[in-house]
Amino acid sequence: MRSSLYFTGAALVWLAPDAVLAQQADSVRANTAAATDAGEIIVTAQRRSERLQDVPIAITNLDSGRLAKANIQTLQDLPRIAPTLKGGNGPGTSGVRLSIRGLGSLGNSAIEPSVATFVDGVYIARPGAMYGALLDLDAIEVLSGPQGTLFGRNASVGALNIRTKTPTDQLEGNIGVETGTGDRYRLDGAINLPLGEDVALRIAGLAQLFDGYWKTTGTGGRSGVDNFAARATLRARLSDTLTWTGRGDYTLTRGGGWQYTPLIADTLTPATLATLTARIGAPSDLDRDDRTTNQYTAGNHVDSKHWGFSSEFALELGDFAVKLTDSYRDWNNLEQDGDGSFLPILLLARDNFWRSKSNAHELQLSSPTDLLDGRLSFVSGLYYYHENLRINYNFNLSPSFCSIIAPPAATATCLANPRDPAALFVFNQRTSSIAGYLQGSFKIMPSLDLTLGARYTHDDKDGSFIGRNFNAAANSIQTNETTNLSYAEGRWTYRANLAWRPSRELMLFATYSTGFKSGGFNSGNSGASLGQLRVFDPETVKDYELGFKFQTRDRVLTFNATAFRMDVDNFQERALFGITSVVQNVGSLRQQGIEAEVTVRPVDGLQLNTGIAYLDSKFKSYPNAPNIPGFTPATHDLSGFPLTFSPKLSGTSGIEYSAPVGGNMRISLRGDISYTTRFYAGTTIDGNPYTIQPGYSLLSARATVFGRDDRWSIALFGDNLADKRYCTNIAAQVFDAPLGLRNPTTGTGLRCFVGNPRTFGVKLTSNF
Repeated sequence: MRSSLYFTGAALVWLAPDAVLAQQADSVRANTAAATDAGEIIVTAQRRSERLQDVPIAITNLDSGRLAKANIQTLQDLPRIAPTLKGGNGPGTSGVRLSIRGLGSLGNSAIEPSVATFVDGVYIARPGAMYGALLDLDAIEVLSGPQGTLFGRNASVGALNIRTKTPTDQLEGNIGVETGTGDRYRLDGAINLPLGEDVALRIAGLAQLFDGYWKTTGTGGRSGVDNFAARATLRARLSDTLTWTGRGDYTLTRGGGWQYTPLIADTLTPATLATLTARIGAPSDLDRDDRTTNQYTAGNHVDSKHWGFSSEFALELGDFAVKLTDSYRDWNNLEQDGDGSFLPILLLARDNFWRSKSNAHELQLSSPTDLLDGRLSFVSGLYYYHENLRINYNFNLSPSFCSIIAPPAATATCLANPRDPAALFVFNQRTSSIAGYLQGSFKIMPSLDLTLGARYTHDDKDGSFIGRNFNAAANSIQTNETTNLSYAEGRWTYRANLAWRPSRELMLFATYSTGFKSGGFNSGNSGASLGQLRVFDPETVKDYELGFKFQTRDRVLTFNATAFRMDVDNFQERALFGITSVVQNVGSLRQQGIEAEVTVRPVDGLQLNTGIAYLDSKFKSYPNAPNIPGFTPATHDLSGFPLTFSPKLSGTSGIEYSAPVGGNMRISLRGDISYTTRFYAGTTIDGNPYTIQPGYSLLSARATVFGRDDRWSIALFGDNLADKRYCTNIAAQVFDAPLGLRNPTTGTGLRCFVGNPRTFGVKLTSNF
């Protein structure tokens, strides 16, 4: 009922602007079309606006039109059109994973990301804060390779540079209504308001109701989450040389937030399946093809709030530019995991809470590009960042836990002692980081540029871990522990690049760069007191690249490619400590390969594009990797094995055709396919062959009809049209040993976090 009323009201709102403001559409749409058709792609990957083909960095640029045509609504959708990027999430919203060239962070909320995310120049510390729908974007730049000089810490393998739309001097706007599979209803829109000759305001918002693709057996609850988001941007020209831009945003995500997670039948023997069935008193979910119902006896609940604001002053000092950016971010995330075992009986429930509050300040000085008669330019800056992070977990035991998981002799004690909570932990971390950077380019010859850059970063972290146990049956989950933690280190990162432009069409470049992911603390629960084993060191990266960028003068053909080798030392990964996996610096890793992107526009209205990523991944040294659960000894040598989420070949291809259909209307047809060869999808690196996800392809399509002068449009779209079944992550069954799932020849029972099924949708948009 709520969805029907919501959609009806949204449709009425959608119809109004076209009738009231249609007379303004001609000039606005003409200006927009002119900007789009200009053909030049402008990026800010080097902290100044530059033509994409002039920037010697491997970049995938995705503008707002490309994102809309591919139906990209969240960061997790991006890998469908960005071949070097991989992403996904586990149960809940806090476990968002982003990786570039196979490298990312998994499984520990306090681990710093390997891929840094920036929105309008502001660092987003926790990827989980970006779980919700994306709003009113101008473009997303996927930067591959270390970006440590200009973007700093935690951009060790790349960065996402996200730009939202800024106010202009035109009165314009849009509003859209959308519905799709899973009882999804969405209303979004934006309006740009000139408030005088030198002031403009842009307001954007969205509301999405989404029941989800799956429901729980026990409660009938659905897996979807509702999203509500708003952003306001005010830009004022305070003088001829000074401009101020203020931004504020708020996102609320609320609902289920979990995936379909069946047991993988091939990981169970008849004996282990019989043992599991006997112990839980019911058959488990083994059908990977039935993606409608989870066996959860209790559903999850997510309540995530993410908000912040930023202030940016841009001052022109002659030909130099000074920019001061100040920001504050606040992420408050509650996840209630009502059935932490994924089984048809309730064993364990968790209440999880994350709170991240951060502020950042950056002062940047940019030179003109014509110093020394056009031979020298530079960007320099000072940066300060501070974050307070708090994580709380409560563990609640059911009577079934006491009778099935606890040893038989401890059942009575388990039932008699506190079970809600039976154990808990509180983790606190304070981070302060200060940095200074300088990157300059010098023309050795008119066609040959040398770029050198350096950044010094000093990190200070202190924190504490307090674990408490109130029931001996929960000792394997969390024991009593009080540990004070501290970490401090300074690091240099460098960049050296040589770019040769034999013609306007072609650029060749060679790059050496370094990056690092900050050290830190394990924040997770443990059945043993870890003490100072909770501290781990920085992960460092050295990157070597050779590449070229080619584009014909008429832009019919664009062909960019990069060959790279990345050497990673002190790799941060889970290592076995007793019965607990903790993050430690475990070895060295090599990631090497080739990335290429080609765009062809053979005739007016037709565009073909493809992006391919070949990746050769190998641990150079990992002698004490955790063994497969159930195998002996507890560790084994994984030197020579590939990293998880590192397929040999992955890519995206698309075709788009646009043509007029009369009456100043036009039609646009687009199809995309993303593909990958097989890869290890386990949440822990243990070499288990059952964690290999076979190769698969995902097909999507979109057909859009645009009204007169693009005043309105209606789009039909579908994703995963072949309804491909695949796992985004593969993880061991919780409590696999007491449930009798471990086998010395096959390992243990594994669960597949299933990707989204085939979906369809329709969207109506009005522009004014």
